[in-house]
Amino acid sequence: MRIAANLSVLDEVELIEVCIQHLRAIGVDLIVVTDLGSIDGTRERLASFAEDPDISLILLRRNDDPWGFPARTYEKTIAEFAVDRVLFLDADEFWLPKSGNLKTTATLAAADALSVRRLNIPLVAGRPVLPTDLSPGGYNDLYLVASGRTNADRALERERDLVWIMTEGAPKTIVNPATVNGVGMGHHQVIKKQGTQPNVVRPNDLIIAHAPFSTSARFLRKLENIDRSLTTFGHRLVGPEAWHWRRWLQIAREGKVDEEFRRQALTEEQFQARLRDATIQSAATVLEAMAGAD
Repeated sequence: MRIAANLSVLDEVELIEVCIQHLRAIGVDLIVVTDLGSIDGTRERLASFAEDPDISLILLRRNDDPWGFPARTYEKTIAEFAVDRVLFLDADEFWLPKSGNLKTTATLAAADALSVRRLNIPLVAGRPVLPTDLSPGGYNDLYLVASGRTNADRALERERDLVWIMTEGAPKTIVNPATVNGVGMGHHQVIKKQGTQPNVVRPNDLIIAHAPFSTSARFLRKLENIDRSLTTFGHRLVGPEAWHWRRWLQIAREGKVDEEFRRQALTEEQFQARLRDATIQSAATVLEAMAGAD
């Protein structure tokens, strides 16, 4: 089986190299990277991969309208390369197969698509966001918000003490291009081919570790990019799409960026308390629990 990754990136200089190396380590054969106009040094890091045979770069200008680029990237991937599966991710998302290799995921071969849980990595003062080892040997040292609140858009409106990083976001997908037309906004929903009903499975041996927060400088860049993106295509979004973007943009307009970032960070004492009540668990523990639940 040949697997491609459609990787979207915008101003992720801290993570882009480790993201690419991790995709290679878990068995991804081709990485199609779309840079949406980075100016923080990400493009310079990507340039070092430009000649690698498993890398295909798409470089958009900063003032380009990026609307619809996931569909275009997917179409390019399946038209130009012989691949059996395509996964979708951003540079702050790290796919973690229990075995260490995507190709041994139990349901991958039979399903039209996998809908993979995406769990936030807690931000803890004095601790690195990612361990040095992202292989299964390091899963015991990679911590995740394992019991995060869902429907967070409503919960955050009601509960003043709830912070975004302690919630669970929508899953991401890996699809069979022979039977699936692609994915929707945010890479969460499968777009089915006309007259078909794709078999979408939630695997019990694969999760995604999401690192939305690391440094205050990175968070500020994210907010600046959110402002630019919503100005360009915000009118095209419907219902709850990108609700957290809109919330953060309002926070930025109120001058509360530093306060919002500090709210995401746990003290060591808070972290240990969340470990004890199992709100936070290691990636190894989460995968074992998922396997045992089926």
